[in-house]
Amino acid sequence: MKHFVTLLLNLTVIAGLAQCTFTPTISPNSVILCPNSSEVLTTEVCDSYQWYKDGSPIPGATQQTHSVSYFEDGGSSFSVEATLNGCTEMSGSVLVDGWVFLLPFVMHAGDEPFSVGPNGSTYCEGDTALLILMPPYDTNIQWTNDGVPIPGATDDTLVVTTPGNYHVTGAPSLCPDFVQQLGVILSVDFWPAFQPTIIEIGDMLCIYPNDFTWHQWYLDGEPLSGGECITPVVAGSYTVSATYLKNCGPGISEPYDFFLGIADRTTTTQLFVRPNPANTECTITSSLPIQGPWTLTDMAGREVRQGRFNGCTQCSMELGEVEGGNYLLTVSDRSVRIAVVR
Repeated sequence: MKHFVTLLLNLTVIAGLAQCTFTPTISPNSVILCPNSSEVLTTEVCDSYQWYKDGSPIPGATQQTHSVSYFEDGGSSFSVEATLNGCTEMSGSVLVDGWVFLLPFVMHAGDEPFSVGPNGSTYCEGDTALLILMPPYDTNIQWTNDGVPIPGATDDTLVVTTPGNYHVTGAPSLCPDFVQQLGVILSVDFWPAFQPTIIEIGDMLCIYPNDFTWHQWYLDGEPLSGGECITPVVAGSYTVSATYLKNCGPGISEPYDFFLGIADRTTTTQLFVRPNPANTECTITSSLPIQGPWTLTDMAGREVRQGRFNGCTQCSMELGEVEGGNYLLTVSDRSVRIAVVR
């Protein structure tokens, strides 16, 4: 009888030490969250539950499911203890991870800018700038100019040929709802070629300014040899093309019409701007008095400033409050382009 009781006790202890007939699992078994996102962990139907985070019980987490989020739970391991028919078993752990992305940045390509400064990049007219949003931001891309979405500009590369203030938003394809903004505005400007002027000095026609690095005279569009000054002996339309150090170019002058025996003075009524590009001030010059109202408009035709010239031949114009860019000065029926730099 004693041996039977001992055997019964031993069988009872072994039964008490036996594992449950089930092992809880967690679904999904691999979690990588996008920023600002969440996921629901779930296990099989049992009688009761207790969820754990990094080995510690989570207060109040006693349901079949448990929600985890990117910022609160990324990098932690989760498990669940489940009880069924009086038997309690612990699941394996599941790591909740999260995607980490660098901040968006844009690479510049295409033609080399004429200058790069704190206010943006400046190119010569006719150049092409390429703005490229770098990976992993390749989804839900939208480029804007002056805050307005550019129709169809949803590719990673934006081709820029006109001045503007450009910006872009986009998301990684892994997390298409994680749309991020570029942290800066990309200001792009385009300067016209610096335009030389033909001036009279005695019987000669000369290039002004004379600090050019290259030049070419033309008579009726055909190349003509000559230095800084030439003495015209053939009637026709004279022009000169010149390149200046640290300026876009080459630029070509307004035509100077010359007749045998006398130069055509009507060309001297053209407006000339010095310096051009200008910073805070420039001088508008003409051999005849400049009389009447004037307007300064941007390249979109918007009026920026207005005033009146009262018979001056060298008229000063303040540009201190004018933003950098290209403008058109119009006086009566005459116009001249002005580039303002900052």
